[in-house]
Amino acid sequence: MPAEIKIIERAEMYLRKLSCGVNPLTEETLPEEDACRQERISKCLTYVADYLKQKVMPAMERQEKVKAPKQVKTLKPRVVREQADKELVLTPEMLSKFVFAELPVSVSGFVRRLNALIPQDSGMIQLVYADVAEVLSREGVLKKEEGEKGKDLNLPTPHGEELGFVRVEADIRGHHSIYTECMVPAQKFILDNIQKCVAQANERLAKRKERAEFGESGRLGKEKFHVTDDQLKNYPSDESPIPVSEIARRLNDLLPQDSNVEKIYYKTIRDWFVSQNYLEERKNALGRTFFVPTETGSQNGVVTESRVGKNGENYDAVLYNGAAQKLVLQHVNELA
Repeated sequence: MPAEIKIIERAEMYLRKLSCGVNPLTEETLPEEDACRQERISKCLTYVADYLKQKVMPAMERQEKVKAPKQVKTLKPRVVREQADKELVLTPEMLSKFVFAELPVSVSGFVRRLNALIPQDSGMIQLVYADVAEVLSREGVLKKEEGEKGKDLNLPTPHGEELGFVRVEADIRGHHSIYTECMVPAQKFILDNIQKCVAQANERLAKRKERAEFGESGRLGKEKFHVTDDQLKNYPSDESPIPVSEIARRLNDLLPQDSNVEKIYYKTIRDWFVSQNYLEERKNALGRTFFVPTETGSQNGVVTESRVGKNGENYDAVLYNGAAQKLVLQHVNELA
């Protein structure tokens, strides 16, 4: 079964490249007269690629055997981001170790792959999505468009599409998302302009230090998230299962408005559940991560609820009932 999924995965990638007018074997742009460059054929190729991704591959994944439960991991202290206070330097030697993703990867995913080149003990800051998006916008590759709820989206311009940047729409854990993915030529374009992104990151660091020097509130001068026993008494716990984002919101509401304490993010709470073997991280055929409760997690209040996304696809949402919320409250000051 895994081999069959790999074949379907590669077929989906080939179809997407052909739909964008790119030869998937050579990465060369197809000539104007090529049939794949015709709009109707391009749309059909995209439709079939979406069908493979949304229908065929999920069905094949469900047939795979359930993985054995992971061993309980020791909770490791989180690396504090503010300790990284040196300018970023990406040398030619470091960049020579970069491996391009054969399958399309999001801009955020590409940034993560770049950050993996930075030595952990270097003290250097890392790139963030905004650094790269800003440079790509200045280069005319991406442009801002207003998405749902007024959120700005960085989507490819016609010039960006020629360079291998692709607009993608998908339901991710029940949320309809519109974002940009990078084919190999697009990844090469970012790497060719990486020093501009590094300069953007270092400019961000300089501004952060300046704010701290003048006593302005900012992450550099804030304490990591923590709450007192008296504050925890105001947590509105109940037995109704809620998503981890709602747990984070309720915890952050316990902090005074003028607090100098950082807020806690849902990923911090979710990662703690993973480290304690209450959640299991998995990847689908496209390499995307999702989470499911382990047997231990199910016994401690981590549940799933079947829901329907905007495109009509069914998915399982991970929720946390009263028992799971109590676990968070018992260990809340160990999470951040």
